[in-house]
Amino acid sequence: MRNPAPRLLQLGLVLLLCSGGLQSAVRAQSPAAPSQSETEPNKALVRRWIEEGFNQHNLQVVDAIFAETLTINGHLMGRENLKQNMSRWLAAFPDLHVTIDTMIGEGNSVGLWYTVKGIHKGAFEGIPPTGRQVSWVGVDLLRIESGRIAQGTFVDDSLGLLRQLGATPGD
Repeated sequence: MRNPAPRLLQLGLVLLLCSGGLQSAVRAQSPAAPSQSETEPNKALVRRWIEEGFNQHNLQVVDAIFAETLTINGHLMGRENLKQNMSRWLAAFPDLHVTIDTMIGEGNSVGLWYTVKGIHKGAFEGIPPTGRQVSWVGVDLLRIESGRIAQGTFVDDSLGLLRQLGATPGD
């Protein structure tokens, strides 16, 4: 008696090819990297936040580009809390300017390395205005969902900033 397995395997492959299943199976095993066109709108969203929100001091941009509830450094917060936080920075450093040094995107994630400069003209973290020109760096990783920023992880050189303001021991 002849073994039916090779014939069944051929029939299975034909069915898989006809239904588009082979392409689906290949994609499932080796996901393609997102195209540049998929990440560009996400990068533009993040760039808009920096340019309009910080550099032009337009806090209303937060309502347009952030999810209603978002997570920042693992804490759930709303857009109003984010605007209050941004206001605190802008009040302390009225000429604050953020320069995006590097921005990368992959899928729904955008990362940026930035440099911030400003003159300390308002109270900041209990430190009275010093009039000092300061500069610090940071990195943000943001996740975009449905065309809005939904999550952020922010890390910056806060210690370096406090040193420049003379607010650390030994300064």
